[in-house]
Amino acid sequence: MTDRLLLFFVICFFSATSVVFAMHAGGEHKEELLGNLQQARAEPLFVQSDNSLMIRIPAGTFKMGSSFVENKRHLKGCRKYDKSCELWWFNDEYPDRLIFLDSYWLDIYEVTNEKYLEFVLATGHRFALDQTCETDKCRDGNLWQGASFPPRIKHQPVTQVSWHDADAFCRWRGKRLPSEAEWEKAARGPSGNLYPWGAGSPKNRATYGRKWRGAFTMTDVGTYSQGTSIYGVHDMAGNVWEWVDDWYDLKYYNWRRKKNPRGPTEGDFKVVRGGSWVNYPDTLRSSFRRWSQPEVRFNDTGFRCAKETTDETEKI
Repeated sequence: MTDRLLLFFVICFFSATSVVFAMHAGGEHKEELLGNLQQARAEPLFVQSDNSLMIRIPAGTFKMGSSFVENKRHLKGCRKYDKSCELWWFNDEYPDRLIFLDSYWLDIYEVTNEKYLEFVLATGHRFALDQTCETDKCRDGNLWQGASFPPRIKHQPVTQVSWHDADAFCRWRGKRLPSEAEWEKAARGPSGNLYPWGAGSPKNRATYGRKWRGAFTMTDVGTYSQGTSIYGVHDMAGNVWEWVDDWYDLKYYNWRRKKNPRGPTEGDFKVVRGGSWVNYPDTLRSSFRRWSQPEVRFNDTGFRCAKETTDETEKI
């Protein structure tokens, strides 16, 4: 079966919070944001040969980043959990602006342990575990034992994968890691939601604020139907951080292009987005940026893949 054989349509309903956000946007953004909300309608699903699902994120503009006023609110939220928070911590989200992206495909779900094992067995790639551990606490974070893992985590997102591992998997599947802009648009929608679902609490919408409990720490992908983004993408807040393609730059939002931006061509750190099972609500925000060395592996970091749209799939 080829990647293009199975295509069908789903309806992505607007959330009331998205509409409210657009209605209260600044004057220069308001009209365009309202127009973009009309584009977040039924989009095709792309069923790959391994039965993984991708959804087409439509072309158009979206609000990327945070304004100074928003960052002051983020500071207030942060200090609920960490009294040492400072306003400059959010400087890398500033300034906000409207960005245009061409359409693209994005995995609806994070890559699971089951899917990653298929990749390992087919290619001989390394297992999903941190082989550099020197302490029992570190080793306890490895849920894989060689090429096996507890059945309970079969449909949980794979962790203990580096950026290089994630990149290799996506390439093997004929895909790629999403850019930081692509990730943020899929999470926030065209109007720049606070969270993928809108502005409401993450409770019963995401996996967050947990302590490590081995195989019982994370949840299966797609567990929270109320936590999807306006495009129908699952788990973009909590569960695991997600690697994206871009190198991290503190001042990237100051110089990024307004059309199909990509990050720096080189750097020391890669960007991760979305927050994880261990984080608090302030870190689950869809504009929150974090970075990590591309070779490291953590028990709270996974990924999903993206894919270019082609003339053939655009016509379907």
